[in-house]
Amino acid sequence: MTKIIIDSQYHRDQFDDWLAGGKVEDKGKTYYWSAQDSNYGFGWEIEPTTEGNWNDISEDKFNKIITLVEKCLYEHRAEYVF
Repeated sequence: MTKIIIDSQYHRDQFDDWLAGGKVEDKGKTYYWSAQDSNYGFGWEIEPTTEGNWNDISEDKFNKIITLVEKCLYEHRAEYVF
């Protein structure tokens, strides 16, 4: 089971952008991520943070997780389990 958790998502009026952050829990490990949406039509830019070790996830699983994180952000979901 993999769980995506969005800990925070907020709009910064001064920059007219959105910031978000959260974590992914997968098989007893926790991976942290952060994201920004500049509202210029590029969508969410999601990046792993240095707090977690993303090296042990396959590229396919990594891409799937990033896609699901983006979907959760657009849908304003706080948690998603797959």
